[in-house]
Amino acid sequence: MASLGAKLRFMVTAGVGFFADGYLNLTIGLVVPILGYLYFPDGSVSAIDSDVIKGGLSLGMVVGQLLFGVLSDTWGRHKIYGKELLLTIFGTLLVILLPWKGMTPQSVTAWVTIFRVVTGVGIGADYPLSSALAAEKSPFGSRAIQVLAVFSNIGLGNIAASIVFLVLLKAFESSVADNIHHLEWVWRLLLGIGIIPAAFTLYARLTIAETLPYKQYVCDENTGQKRGFKQQWRDFREYFSQWKHAKVLFATAAAWFLFDIAYYGINLNQSVILTRIGYAKGATPWQTLYNTAIGNIIVQAAGYLPGFYVGIFLPDRIGRVRQQLYTCGTVCVLYAIWAGVSSPGAHTSTGGLMAIFAISQFVLTTGPNTTTFLIPAEVFPTRVRGTAHGISAAAGKCGAILTSFAFGTVEDAIGLSGVLGLFSGVMLLTTLVTFLIPETRNHTLEGIERGHLYGDNDEFEGEDSSGGVITRVHVSTTGSGSIDKVI
Repeated sequence: MASLGAKLRFMVTAGVGFFADGYLNLTIGLVVPILGYLYFPDGSVSAIDSDVIKGGLSLGMVVGQLLFGVLSDTWGRHKIYGKELLLTIFGTLLVILLPWKGMTPQSVTAWVTIFRVVTGVGIGADYPLSSALAAEKSPFGSRAIQVLAVFSNIGLGNIAASIVFLVLLKAFESSVADNIHHLEWVWRLLLGIGIIPAAFTLYARLTIAETLPYKQYVCDENTGQKRGFKQQWRDFREYFSQWKHAKVLFATAAAWFLFDIAYYGINLNQSVILTRIGYAKGATPWQTLYNTAIGNIIVQAAGYLPGFYVGIFLPDRIGRVRQQLYTCGTVCVLYAIWAGVSSPGAHTSTGGLMAIFAISQFVLTTGPNTTTFLIPAEVFPTRVRGTAHGISAAAGKCGAILTSFAFGTVEDAIGLSGVLGLFSGVMLLTTLVTFLIPETRNHTLEGIERGHLYGDNDEFEGEDSSGGVITRVHVSTTGSGSIDKVI
């Protein structure tokens, strides 16, 4: 049993990757307006360029989630943990090092997008790695609390980015008033500060120990076992060849895909939304950016961040599936109302629009934002946990890419109220696919390994490195435990 200090160290080590995710995801929505003032002729980034820049991180995340999900199941969690943080740091540094002079608008878009893709690979890899580690390590509280406490650092990263942005704007207020090009320091420092916590925890990630479930159910290097891609593919194919397992993977992936369409459509474009509802407008570029930062902080403090911490404790009380069902249905209704009150003829006050913005963010974060991450970390056995979580998360990021590239164009065509109406329909579909997911509350990892979610005991076969067959048989004892025999 790990000590309290060891559990807390793991929480910090794993959580910092999601802090960077939240910080670097939000900052691009704050940085894009600055790039417009600095590098684009009319003082704003075009809708197409904005969509490309914002979508770059999500594109990289898809690659990282799929690749590192497979690697974590094939070679083990500890062998590759920390490598993803190196990619995150490297990619962000290259974005910051964008040449100060001689860059056309097109070259700025290309530079930032390419290295945001690299950053995204590192951030995306953190999803299957940290989720598997958090589910398999000795828990701080319950398994759900540990997984979601690690994940909730995204919320801290989001609000930290807005606060840092606000502080930097105030620090450079006078210099920006004299010369708008001093905003260069604001956006570069904003991104650079976000990777400092990651750098401090890099060593702890690189030296983390392998989890007990992985050694027990998949491969223990200390006993001389070897494992490669052939064995991992065999495990994956055998497990998901059964429809009862495949439909769950479809449901976790589809739910995350649909949810992220709405989630990233709102969060990557908070500056656009705040402008549309009348909050982010200012007489000067500095004032516009300042109002955007204040608006972001208000929304996050009122709805987004509290939603994470409420969501942490609900899975053990009402269950994962109910939590996702109820909240997705509620957000569906809220977006429909928001669409109605934000239509051109509604004349709803800015305060009223901000209130429904904050409430919808709270419910969205309390429910599907937490459950879409938690469920794939629990519902699949250890031998495919990283791969399945990576596939589910990658599907989500495909939704994020779709909304990143399409939001500006669609919003120009049908307006904010029309986009919110689409998001309402998307959340209804998310509610429906949730019915395909089994409940994992009150199930141990051992029980999930043995197929208790489906009322049976699974046996698992894999091949060793020499081509022989390892049959892992679960033998029930007189109690609730089991014995793994390798034949």
